[in-house]
Amino acid sequence: MYLRRAEMKDLPQIESIIQDGKTHLAAQNIDQWQGGYPNTSVLVNDIQNGHTVVLVEGYEVLGTAAVIPAPDESYEEIDGEWLTHDDTYVAIHRVAVSANHRGQGLSGKLFAAIFKEIEDNSSIKGIRIDTHPDNKGMQHVIKKAGFSETGTVEVLADADTAVHDYAYEKLTKTGSLVKTH
Repeated sequence: MYLRRAEMKDLPQIESIIQDGKTHLAAQNIDQWQGGYPNTSVLVNDIQNGHTVVLVEGYEVLGTAAVIPAPDESYEEIDGEWLTHDDTYVAIHRVAVSANHRGQGLSGKLFAAIFKEIEDNSSIKGIRIDTHPDNKGMQHVIKKAGFSETGTVEVLADADTAVHDYAYEKLTKTGSLVKTH
């Protein structure tokens, strides 16, 4: 099992995994990802910009996430306080794992692989992420991965609806060695 940058040939598997996530959230009556987001255009853009990573075993994509360098406009304003106070962070969005392998700790393995890649880039001080207030499963995964709650951020659920997602940040080894205030 290894992490690599996604390629366009991975798009069908990534879309299937995202759809698995949408279905799983809907089954729990969680309103996250229930509009048109994330859609094919967003996923293609992520891949073309080199932001999408995939956790792979053999030829199968087991999980996916977008790792986006700062600045991230969705994190410009927070009701709370980030641990880092400059643009030396990355944001993780659109985390999903295959329904065929749910319950096997893949989210944790995906995060661990992303963290290892980030740790190899010594200039990154923090890793930011957010999730819907009702998504208790992802909140558990995020906290278990070592993130700290930092407040809430407003994100658009669709063109007309904003949601106040829970925001989290984790310092990297570089970030934990540097005074951030």
